[in-house]
Amino acid sequence: MDSILLAVDGSDHSEKAAEMAIDLAAKSDAKLSILHVLDEHPLSEAERSLAEVEYAGEIKKYASASTVETVRGFGKTGMQSMLLQHAETNNIIRTALGEGLIARYRRDADAAGIKDVDTRLETGDPASTILTSAKKCNADMIVLGSRGQSDIRGLLLGSVSHKVANMSEITVVTVK
Repeated sequence: MDSILLAVDGSDHSEKAAEMAIDLAAKSDAKLSILHVLDEHPLSEAERSLAEVEYAGEIKKYASASTVETVRGFGKTGMQSMLLQHAETNNIIRTALGEGLIARYRRDADAAGIKDVDTRLETGDPASTILTSAKKCNADMIVLGSRGQSDIRGLLLGSVSHKVANMSEITVVTVK
């Protein structure tokens, strides 16, 4: 095995998938590509809470001056106001959350001694984006969590992991 694509979304299953992919890449001296796909749907309450607590600094970094000026201060109240009232901040918040996830898994991969690690932050349909990214990085295997951050849409339309497993031409490992 020469190349593994790890798709992460911050869920518990994704965390376990990352552990497995990093272990496999380290043991087989494979390249590891870490991918996070930005969701285009409205922020969930969990994402808003995480953004408030963990990523306020990163959100400020990406926010345009006009967005920041519309919020009276960036304290807790100002952050809550921005998260709830400004739809254009969805992408800012998701980018900060995604970059945080990718950076954490990259540090884990570096600590495991993986020499060839690249990261990708993409926007689009998660299943299609994962499959496209696997082709771009010539992955031999895709590793992802079996249940991610999706809501009722996933139950009705099929999970990302199910779609990837059924549409992929390469090995897909889904981790619980």
